[in-house]
Amino acid sequence: MAMTKLETATHVFLIGLCCLAGGLLVEQRFFSPREDEFSAGDLVGHEVKLPGANWQVAPFSVLLQLSSTCQFCNQSMPFYRQLMLVRNAQAAKMPVIVASADAVTAMQKHLEEQQVAVDKVLHSRLEPLHSVTPTVYIVNSRGVVTRAFIGELDSSAQKELLAIIQRGR
Repeated sequence: MAMTKLETATHVFLIGLCCLAGGLLVEQRFFSPREDEFSAGDLVGHEVKLPGANWQVAPFSVLLQLSSTCQFCNQSMPFYRQLMLVRNAQAAKMPVIVASADAVTAMQKHLEEQQVAVDKVLHSRLEPLHSVTPTVYIVNSRGVVTRAFIGELDSSAQKELLAIIQRGR
C-alpha cells in the first residue's frame, strides 16, 4: 500500500521535528551552562567563614574542599600529595586546611590512607560559597578568596596552582 504525498510529508515533518527537539535537549543538557552553575571567578572576593580556621597566621592559606566519597577528589589525591611536597619545600609554608562535610576523624583517616598530610581538617560544607568538591581556594590573611580552582584540575591549572604555592601568594 503506497502512502499519499500528504502522509509522506507528515512523516518527514514529524521526523524533522523530533530531530530538532532531540538536538535542543542534548544541547541544553550537555552544552549550555545551567543557571545554578558557577565558575571559580564567582568565588573570588568572598569571605570564607570557617570556624576553626585562623587565616591571620600567614599571608595566604590553601583551603581544600573535599569529600571522601567524591570521585574527582579521590582522583586528585596524587596532585594533592604533589601540592604538599611543593608546599613543604617552601621556607614560609602556606597552611593547608581541608574543609569537608565528612566527620573530621573520617576525613583525617581518608587523607592518611591517601598519604596527604595537611595542617588541619575541619567539618564544614562551606555553603555560603555554594561550591562543590573538589575545590581549592587560596585565601588571604583577611579570610577572602583570592583564587579558586573547581573540580579535578587539568595539567595547566595544576601548574598554575603549584606556581602560586611556590611564590607563596
